[in-house]
Amino acid sequence: MTYFELKKKRKDVFQAIIEDRLRDALDILDELKTYVSSSDIHNRFNSILDTYQNMLKYSFEMAPDPERAIIHNKLQQSLYELTDDIDDLWITGNNLFKRKAFLEQTRSIENEVASDSKSMIRNLTKSLSLDKLDKSDDIDSKQININQEKAKRVRALFYYYWLKNRYKNLEKELFEQIIANSEIDWSVKSLMVSALTLSQLRHFDREKIYLLFDLTSCEDFRIRQRAIIGIFLCLLVYQTRIPLYKDVMDRLKSIPDDLLLQERFSAVLIQFIRASDTEKITKKIQEEIVPEVMKIRSELEDKLNLKDLLEKQGFEDKNPEWENFFKDAPDVYQKLEQFSKMQIEGADVFMGAFANLKHFDFFKEMANWFIPFKGDNEVVSNAFEGIDEQIDIPEFVEGFEQSTVMCNSDKYSFCLNIQHMPVEQRKMMLELFNMELKAMNEMIEDEFKLNVESKNKIVNTQYLQDLYRFFKLYPDRSEFDDVFKYEADILQSAVFKIIYEDKKIIRNIAEFYFATDKYLEAVQLFNWLNNKGSSFELLEKMGFCYQQMTNYEQAIELYKQAELFDKDKLWLQKKLGYCYRKTGDIPKAIDYYSQILNAEPNDLGNLAYLGQLHIDNENYEEALKYYYRVEYEKPDNVKVYRPIGWCSFIQGKYDIAIKYFQKIINSKALKSDYLNIGHCYWAAGQMNKALESYKQSIRLSGNDEIWFRDAFQGDSKYLKKTGINDLDVALIIDYVLISNL
Repeated sequence: MTYFELKKKRKDVFQAIIEDRLRDALDILDELKTYVSSSDIHNRFNSILDTYQNMLKYSFEMAPDPERAIIHNKLQQSLYELTDDIDDLWITGNNLFKRKAFLEQTRSIENEVASDSKSMIRNLTKSLSLDKLDKSDDIDSKQININQEKAKRVRALFYYYWLKNRYKNLEKELFEQIIANSEIDWSVKSLMVSALTLSQLRHFDREKIYLLFDLTSCEDFRIRQRAIIGIFLCLLVYQTRIPLYKDVMDRLKSIPDDLLLQERFSAVLIQFIRASDTEKITKKIQEEIVPEVMKIRSELEDKLNLKDLLEKQGFEDKNPEWENFFKDAPDVYQKLEQFSKMQIEGADVFMGAFANLKHFDFFKEMANWFIPFKGDNEVVSNAFEGIDEQIDIPEFVEGFEQSTVMCNSDKYSFCLNIQHMPVEQRKMMLELFNMELKAMNEMIEDEFKLNVESKNKIVNTQYLQDLYRFFKLYPDRSEFDDVFKYEADILQSAVFKIIYEDKKIIRNIAEFYFATDKYLEAVQLFNWLNNKGSSFELLEKMGFCYQQMTNYEQAIELYKQAELFDKDKLWLQKKLGYCYRKTGDIPKAIDYYSQILNAEPNDLGNLAYLGQLHIDNENYEEALKYYYRVEYEKPDNVKVYRPIGWCSFIQGKYDIAIKYFQKIINSKALKSDYLNIGHCYWAAGQMNKALESYKQSIRLSGNDEIWFRDAFQGDSKYLKKTGINDLDVALIIDYVLISNL
């Protein structure tokens, strides 16, 4: 049996348990147990089978047991746990993944735990609370050895807790002692919370959830938020399993009683949704923002005459050409603004940049993906060796620690990367970064004063980004179940409904989905809210969601409901006009836009849209009235020349059509403009000019013959009205294409 087959059978067992097909689950487990050599597994299987058979016998042959529901629930739990253990034993027995290497690192911890003594806990916690590395110039080599030993100890403990399937009293007590010990640094405690979370994701154990729940009241926000995220991820992965555990469900039910804790869970959900969008954001940055910026880079240097600017050293003066330049490239400016906004809101904008900086040996060590960034880490110390001039390194490191721009993993990537740069290049990089760092940290400090929950948001953002990088970039990531492929169904999932089924929270999450263009998710939540109490705004937003999903009929229905609240709202009328056009009901669309024009008679956009609607309705004479009004109001608007030229062509007014298309060509023509004027020349009997225009059209298309042929044939129905038949069209297309070779 392969691991892929094991995973599939495990999934089949879980599905059978969920659907109350315990016999099917037992049949699959009966096969799976033959692949592991464990008398305990076989005995537990037989015990579960006997219990189930007895329960069935009592139910239908004897008096039903009043405890039957409880027994059934326990059987479900036992089947889940047996499946987990078979899975784990199969992996271990087949030496799959790298568990053996990790277990070697935990050997010393295992030996101490085996003694089962209170002194072991004292000795272990004491070894974790050793003094930090002395930052003075004269570093004692003995101190370095102590700290290296401590780091080794911390890693061993991380793997110990990660690889434990179930926590017994000793593991729980040791964990609690580590958290409670004020001499142990918060970074060590945070790493232990990560180990606990990953352990629960690897192998379910209710005791692990209890430990995470206990940490939700921890005073240190860095530890508390990691624990809340840990609980959230466990609920996400085990959302169909956890309802079997009444005690765990009772703990969940207590969350809404603590409004602050409930809000913190809501903040985690929103940040998780953001993190899940990282791939889309990275693609957007790489395909839209970066190419646009790179495309204008050389043009910007020439246009702004940067050499002269620097020679004059007018650093305080604004270049008067900047504004004009960005008018030529408004999309770039918008995209840069969008990038900044996404970054401020907590979107993961640096994943693409740092994904290629995870190849260092540092990231081959699993625990290192979860170590909070600390200035006393050996990686950080090595990165800044030999550059203590011109820049205050201790101050920079302290500022870098506090920086909220990068997650912990990326901060280590930054240090590892500059470590391999020449000293002078490192200095320059750090000087530039230091200036930005100070400004950003001042802003964050002010934000913390105004909003105490801002610190929690920072931890949520950075820690979820650390987790995202681990599950997406860790060299052995295939050995882990990616938590970011799961979705939190807050309306259907029994566990999430407990925490999030509150009108205010649902509204916040719905608005977040709406703001991030997740219209399917948003409309489901808006619909839930609307059923609780309809409102004008909800109907509008639901209509807009359906419009964006191209379900125009449903959008119209909701917009019409919203119209009952306020018939005179122009926004609604415009949306209804747009949707009616999309459904092909042009007369209704014209009716709405005629009302809009009465309210906004000078709006050129309304005039142009009405013109378009009349073109759709093949009423070209009426369309021209609106386009001529646009031209009259704004004679330098080149865009209006196209529809005027086209409508004139359709009406047989070739001289007028040629005049307007020629105006476009004299300005900045597209390939279709040459095609259109070519039609006008041909219809007017000016064949030479027509052919030259067609040739220019295909040149502008980059010799795209498919486009040319399709576009030309698409226009053939209009050419027929001028007396040009299909054969003429076919022949001239071939003639132009052959002539263009």
